[in-house]
Amino acid sequence: MENMLLKLYYSMKRIRMVENYIADHYNGEVREMRTPIHLCDGQEGIAAGVCGNLHRQDTVFGNHRSHGHYLAKGGDLKKMVAELHNRETGCCRGRGGSMHLIDRENGVALTSSIVAGNVSIAVGYALAQKMKKTDTISVVFFGDGASEEGSVYESICYAKINRLPVLFVCENNLYSISTPFCVREPNADIGSKFETILPVASVDGNDVLTVYEKTREITEHIRNGEGPWFLECKTYRYRNHHNTGNGVDNRFRTTEELDLWKAKCPIMKLERKLSAEGLLENAEIERIEDEIQKEIEAAFSYAKESACPDAGTLCEGVWS
Repeated sequence: MENMLLKLYYSMKRIRMVENYIADHYNGEVREMRTPIHLCDGQEGIAAGVCGNLHRQDTVFGNHRSHGHYLAKGGDLKKMVAELHNRETGCCRGRGGSMHLIDRENGVALTSSIVAGNVSIAVGYALAQKMKKTDTISVVFFGDGASEEGSVYESICYAKINRLPVLFVCENNLYSISTPFCVREPNADIGSKFETILPVASVDGNDVLTVYEKTREITEHIRNGEGPWFLECKTYRYRNHHNTGNGVDNRFRTTEELDLWKAKCPIMKLERKLSAEGLLENAEIERIEDEIQKEIEAAFSYAKESACPDAGTLCEGVWS
């Protein structure tokens, strides 16, 4: 248990530090990252808690805000940062950018810029795994806005009818771009829209231990052939919908609201628990931060030293 808690803490801390470093260097005098970015700081508990239960062969499908999913599942940081710089050494050879990440060796099938576009793909993958009789789980992450797309409903129905090994993870961060959840949805929980179709659970996405334990329970059911589940994780993003602002600057939320949610930080919540139980001291926190910082700086150096794709290869790997 102690080792698991420390792993969850490290995973969240790493995601937060990567996102902050990207934000700090995104708008420099020399614009080296030109791909649009959608940062996930504030939501780290979901990626860490869910992926902490997955096997290497289990496959995740992310959305436009998927740096955390990619890293928590074991994606290569150097290749991700190189992709943000559109370099040949990137995980998509510089063609995809921030919203299109892949690391199949570690179970990151794809991330997609199309809202809800990854959901039906994840269901198709789950169908393939069932036909192959594997025990592999397909996990798809999407936001509260995506839950309002018709393809999500259709995918959930198809997965349930065919008892597919897929976990639908809805990261409800209370905003679709800049429109609040409360003015878009009549129900308090997104899961209530689907509870007559498949098993549904709603948890505090800012409590990584709760996310971890509920995902462990759910994945056991799925691996036992009981079919799909829907997991809603309530959380909050600290940034604008895209790029590096805080939402207050774009006037879709108040400083008071942002501060209220920052006080519920998933990393600090676990850090306080670990410190209170004598499992994490200040010296160890500093060591972890120093280790992660060095890894991040090495990844950025790797990206900047890498070559851009050759113009002659522009049409390679392009499908239409």
